[in-house]
This record gives sequence, C-alpha cells and structure tokens, in this order.
Amino acid sequence: MKTGISETIRPTIEDEQEEFIHDFNELGDWMTQYSCLLELSADLPALSEEQKTPEHLIPGCQAKLWLVLSCQDGLVSVQADSESLIVKGIVAVIAALFDRRTPEEILHAKIDFLERTSLQQQISADRFHGMKSVIQSIQNFSMKVS
Repeated sequence: MKTGISETIRPTIEDEQEEFIHDFNELGDWMTQYSCLLELSADLPALSEEQKTPEHLIPGCQAKLWLVLSCQDGLVSVQADSESLIVKGIVAVIAALFDRRTPEEILHAKIDFLERTSLQQQISADRFHGMKSVIQSIQNFSMKVS
C-alpha cells in the first residue's frame, strides 16, 4: 500500500566510505586530493568558542582538534573543528560518516579510508594517529550511550 510518503534510506557507513574512497582515489594526484580536502573543510561548520574547551580537545594532535559528541533520539551527533585545514578536511569525512547514526552502526563500522587512499602516505604519522584517535573516541562514546 502506498502512503504517499517517500522514505529515503541512507546508505550504510561502509557504503558511504566506499564511495568516498572511490571518488578520492579517482582524483589522481595529491594536489587535486588536497584541494578536495580543503573544500570539505570549508563545508564543516565551525565550532563555537564555547565548544572549544580542553575536554573536547583530542590529545596528541599537532594542530588543535576539537570533537563534540552528543546523543539525541538514539542518534549520535558528531561535530568537529581544527586549526589545520587539512585535518579539518579529513575530520569532515569522519563526521560525515558517523553523524546522525545509531551507536550500534558506529560500533560495527570499520573505518579504513585513511589506509585505502593516499592520505596515510601524505599526512604525518602524528596526524594519522590523531585521526585514528578521533574514530576511536567516537566509537568509545557510542559504546557508552548504547
């Protein structure tokens, strides 16, 4: 029976990640990929100064990176910001994958786009580990609220 209401089913985290990996790798050279990350950083809403607190700061990052997580109506909200545009671009991908997802979806997701693109080779080891810390922080938060 048709209700007249169209439901849009969001792709899984894995499907969205696969699409990003494919599209990013298709860009080819690092300068084009870097430009893509800069565009993504511009699309990520900035955090307010009130949200940029020590408790939201991800430790061990070269540039300051803040992560604000909350859960409402069974969905995790992911907000992030960084002083570094490249970090902000990468964290924009992470936020897009996890934002407005259930804790269960987040806990079962295997996020490996850093390893499956040239990003791991292009960013410093500290930044790579910082991005892994962001993913782990989101999954730890999801475990607490599930």
